[in-house]
Amino acid sequence: MEKNKNGNMQLRKMTFFPPFILLLLIVVVSLISKDTFLNLINNINNWIIANVGWVFSIIAVGTVLVAIAAAFSKFGNVRIGGEDAKPEISTFSWFTIALTTTMAAGVLFWGPAEPIAHLSAPPTELTGILPMSNEALKFSMETMFLHWTFIPYAIYTVPAVVFGFMYYNAKRPFSITSEMAPVLGKYADNKNTSKIIDAMTLFCIGAGMAGSLGQGIMNMSGGIAELTGMPSNASMWMIVAIVIAAIFIATAVSGLQKGIKLCADINVYGYVVFLLFLLFFGATAFVFNLGTEAFGGFVANFFEKSLLTGASADSQWPQWWTTFYWASWMAWAPTSGAFMGRIAYGRTVKQTLGLYVGVCAMVSALWMILVGGNSLFAQISGAVDLVGVYNNVGVEAVPYSMLRSMPFSQVIIPLFLLLIFLSVVTACNSNMTAMAGISTQGITPDSPEAPAWLKIAWGVIVMTLAYIMIATVGVNGVKIIANFGGMFAGIIMLGTTISCAILIFNHKKYDKTLKDGEDVLTDLQ
Repeated sequence: MEKNKNGNMQLRKMTFFPPFILLLLIVVVSLISKDTFLNLINNINNWIIANVGWVFSIIAVGTVLVAIAAAFSKFGNVRIGGEDAKPEISTFSWFTIALTTTMAAGVLFWGPAEPIAHLSAPPTELTGILPMSNEALKFSMETMFLHWTFIPYAIYTVPAVVFGFMYYNAKRPFSITSEMAPVLGKYADNKNTSKIIDAMTLFCIGAGMAGSLGQGIMNMSGGIAELTGMPSNASMWMIVAIVIAAIFIATAVSGLQKGIKLCADINVYGYVVFLLFLLFFGATAFVFNLGTEAFGGFVANFFEKSLLTGASADSQWPQWWTTFYWASWMAWAPTSGAFMGRIAYGRTVKQTLGLYVGVCAMVSALWMILVGGNSLFAQISGAVDLVGVYNNVGVEAVPYSMLRSMPFSQVIIPLFLLLIFLSVVTACNSNMTAMAGISTQGITPDSPEAPAWLKIAWGVIVMTLAYIMIATVGVNGVKIIANFGGMFAGIIMLGTTISCAILIFNHKKYDKTLKDGEDVLTDLQ
């Protein structure tokens, strides 16, 4: 299924140009008038987090409930691609690509730093928890489980399952509209509907990727500064951005079976080495005791924490943390879902849910226990003042300050830096491939790769936006651009989640592999 027939492919102009031009305009306005740009994005962002945050929370919890229902329904036994479909990639590569596509740079950027932020500044007005207290320690780890495990993976997986089924089994086009076809009904066959939804999605993922890339650029720059003594500033960020863009565009152009698969496999081996280092040289007993205790609190208060908006205490903490994460995951989800649904070919819905929401989420939980737990231990043991580093140097310096306090830091810091680089490259080239595919007419299971120039075009514009956001607004720019993408993606996520619920009860209505259905539709594109 890796045959490429780019000669039969055409650009979907009304899908590609509107989001591309809109993202380009954001870049131009920011360069012409920084103050106007900052005022505009801050006003829009404040409106989003004040008025739409509750919607993100409800959709996020809804994806978890729908994912559980799908796993235990008859729909869970359906094989993506039909009963005779055979997987294109090994189970290990499937796991590595899924893990690295979803974890990206965020888990490396926020894994060590976010617990320190919550330890030093918990939402006292909401919880009564005081900064630097024992309760704040437990709250920090509970919050990491909330933001980085089952909910984000459910947000990714529901679109993946729906897209995989609708594309391969229902013979729908390679379009985000296919994820919403069950809920849209006859309107899903309207060409204009497809163009509007796909254009919205491309803007969402462009914004979401810019946010994640911003994290990666800042984190890598912090590592280079740690190793060389050079300052982590806008000039270094630009150099790092150019290098990352060059590599992830090259790997995306090489396709799934070459660049993306290779990067993902190497990345996961690096994760394993890093986690083993923390297991043997970190505060292992402490972090697992804390992790076990915090996981209990996370499960016991799952719905309360997941749906927290801060309205009762007029607090903005949920908006700048939990809402930011839900918006960020949703910005990525429709396009990541298309890619993750594609690589799930030959697996059942239940297997897909089990790997993504089960295995990947538990690996993320283990990461938070070992990485976040050791970061907290370094602070409370007095080994290093990470709170001071976070507040005075910057969030990007926290991981390296933590690692510098541990044995063999001269070896583990370069490894961590390499992991950041590979994580950014793998996540971005996976989504760049999906973005180019959505922008192209003629993508089919037998011809799945879009033209290389489209991947390059998206790579350049997204990386430029990422650099501008962190150079003008810093780490808050990462959060703001994620909220932009999430606002529109929330609409798509709602439709996709309802579509998944429909398939749970009536998937046979759409499954053309049961009756020798027609070829994949391409006329809507």
